[in-house]
Amino acid sequence: MKLKVTTLMAAAALACAGQPASADTYTALIRGVCTGGDSTYCQADIDFTPTGGNFATGTGTATVKFTLENESGLIPFQSPAVGNPILTSFYFNVPPGAGVSYTEGRILAGSTVYSTGVIVNGIPAPAGCTVLLVDLVRTGFYELVGNSATGQYGIFTNSLQTAGGIAAGLVDPELFVACIKQGDIFSPLVIGGRVQFTVMLSNLGTNLDSAGDFQNLCSLVSGQRDPSSFADKFQGTGQGGGGSCFNGVPCGPTPAKRSSWGAIKLIYR
Repeated sequence: MKLKVTTLMAAAALACAGQPASADTYTALIRGVCTGGDSTYCQADIDFTPTGGNFATGTGTATVKFTLENESGLIPFQSPAVGNPILTSFYFNVPPGAGVSYTEGRILAGSTVYSTGVIVNGIPAPAGCTVLLVDLVRTGFYELVGNSATGQYGIFTNSLQTAGGIAAGLVDPELFVACIKQGDIFSPLVIGGRVQFTVMLSNLGTNLDSAGDFQNLCSLVSGQRDPSSFADKFQGTGQGGGGSCFNGVPCGPTPAKRSSWGAIKLIYR
């Protein structure tokens, strides 16, 4: 009987070993209030797919997709005008020695693209408003930046941010109804919807082998600053759109993750 059970377990292990890697997912929620009273809320959905190497020896590789959405809510037209918050930067951390490269920025179908007619990082955005029926790849609208400072939340290893200053930032989708603006915005180009960024990671160990591990990687801080796992920057806030602000998420234990590997890993922590 023992031989039979052992044989079955070995067969199951071999079957699992032959399975292709599947994405592990985690959702980070970043909330805050800017000077002037604008409430901000960013949702970042993280998909982590191992692609090779050996995480046990620090040589793991993975593809990570960050899907960002501004869910701050609508500030309707007012007098004087109050800017609807524009998400322009998302901050995250990777372990020391890890390699990070940015490969794609994709505006997802269903999003609204509104432009007054500008060129961002060499890419023209003709004047007009469009609700996308299919994804639109606009990698050059955004860039990956290393050693990104956020003030009280410290320095993050990386950020994904707009390449044209405030242009191509994300606004709450509620700002547009069938391409009709419902409030004021102070940017020549905004995206009302979701943008997905793809990055490639290398030299990874077991401290980053699933999506939820990002929550335990902290920004570099000193003094009274608050170490954080994620942060964001909103611009175009407040009266006349002249304000901006950062918000962060404190580092903490990884909550239960929505995947089989995440659940198993949690047991052994």
